[in-house]
Amino acid sequence: MFKNTDKHILTIILIFICIQAAYLVAEYNIAGSEFGAPLDDVWIHFRFAENFAQGNFYQYNPGEPTPGTTSPLWVAILSVPFLFSQNLILPYALFISSLFFLIALIELYKFCVRLGFDGIYSLLITLITMASGRLLWSSLSGMEITLFTLLCILVFRNQLKEYESGKVFVSTGLLLGIASNTRPETYLLAGIYYLLTIFLFRKSLKENSGKLTLSVLLFVVLLIPYPIFCYVHTGGFLPNTYEGQVGAGSKFLPNFTFLLESGKIFVKDNLIVLILWFAAMAYFIRSLFKKQADMKFIFVNLWVFLLPLVSAFVASNWRHHGRYLIPLIPFINIIAIYILHKIHLHYHNKEHKKFEFMRKLSIALVLIFSINSGVLFAGVLGWNVQNINGQQGSIGKWLKANLQDEKAFGMNDIGIIAFTTKKYVVDMAGLVSPEVFKFQKMSYEEGTKALFNYLKEKGVNYIIIYPDWFEYIMDNYSGAFLQVYSARLEKNTICGGIEMFVYRIDWNKIENAASNMK
Repeated sequence: MFKNTDKHILTIILIFICIQAAYLVAEYNIAGSEFGAPLDDVWIHFRFAENFAQGNFYQYNPGEPTPGTTSPLWVAILSVPFLFSQNLILPYALFISSLFFLIALIELYKFCVRLGFDGIYSLLITLITMASGRLLWSSLSGMEITLFTLLCILVFRNQLKEYESGKVFVSTGLLLGIASNTRPETYLLAGIYYLLTIFLFRKSLKENSGKLTLSVLLFVVLLIPYPIFCYVHTGGFLPNTYEGQVGAGSKFLPNFTFLLESGKIFVKDNLIVLILWFAAMAYFIRSLFKKQADMKFIFVNLWVFLLPLVSAFVASNWRHHGRYLIPLIPFINIIAIYILHKIHLHYHNKEHKKFEFMRKLSIALVLIFSINSGVLFAGVLGWNVQNINGQQGSIGKWLKANLQDEKAFGMNDIGIIAFTTKKYVVDMAGLVSPEVFKFQKMSYEEGTKALFNYLKEKGVNYIIIYPDWFEYIMDNYSGAFLQVYSARLEKNTICGGIEMFVYRIDWNKIENAASNMK
């Protein structure tokens, strides 16, 4: 006979397989009988991974090391299929991002049981997490999102075991070190964990100081290599992505637009859960002041509150369906169902006549809103894949068929095009060509001239861009560009523009235009 826990885990696995199959069918139909990745960033990782497998560690253009990824561990994981055949990379990437989500769901269920939730409430938290459209999208994206989500859950479960046993585990430092090479948000997570650990173990800190020190050292040893790599090659400790997206760094005021847009995304996830989360946060703050807080939940509450807040100061980016906050979803669900369970207990203890009806109705509504999100994102995934394949993918194929003799290309979206053509890339947005960031800090006129000089030096005769991204260049140098190809989308859901153009550069006209501007 199965235990209830075993039955629930089996239920999770079976439902998960059905949902993943349904998502793949939807993607295949919407994307024109093709599979793919819903972001160009996925293909950027593929390119890094391909070179990594060939011994060119963290090099987008072989021979030029650059920290163009925020997930060095994911690049290493993706390098495995390239040891056999590049044709394996897409199914492999989709499989492992899906597998990490399944493992995360199982570990989430176990974590909830350990937190003290009844089996049915633990199952509810797991099911609404499984049905979350954005996490389902992530699970078939080929990105590191689900791996980071899994590592976060394992860190939280470890911390709970520490709190219950009164002993610090060195393994938590190991998990945080691995997570730091998966997503830089771990820096904040580790900061919260270690400060909280010092606070919770303040009376027994002497007994735990040895293991706590080892935990910190292990975390730092695993963390430090990539920042050193960044510093050696760029002069900064953070990846190029940070410079490209944030630039000036932290601000004195948060980006309220980021908070607002992120809030809208979470409303679409599940409005009822969001309302319950706000209620739970208010309840937790109140209980802290009354010194009645359940300390098992303090780490979860701090994480879901501080990550969006800190992000609003240092990395306020809500693009790609708010992907940088997606790993918060399981923890928001925990807090939401915690307060829902409290409400149920309150009415149960009062022997309310309609308690059972209200309990079933509230659970049903939470599930329905989650399922709605899951159904919606099946279409989102399909259209995102169709966009990447139909626009940038088709351009990559055209370049490979028609411009095979070219040495290099300049472009602003570098993923699938570079992966398809295998040509040298000048990233006009700077991600793998950090020299471009220097040009962006110049005046428009001087920066543009420096960019053109750089493109010519690298042997670029064709650029592939969204013209709207380069208004100054198009306004002043458009006569030096001959359009040779373009790919236009009927419905744009994820790309940087509805039409991407391939232009041949007339270098004589560039020089004449530059001379006339002196």
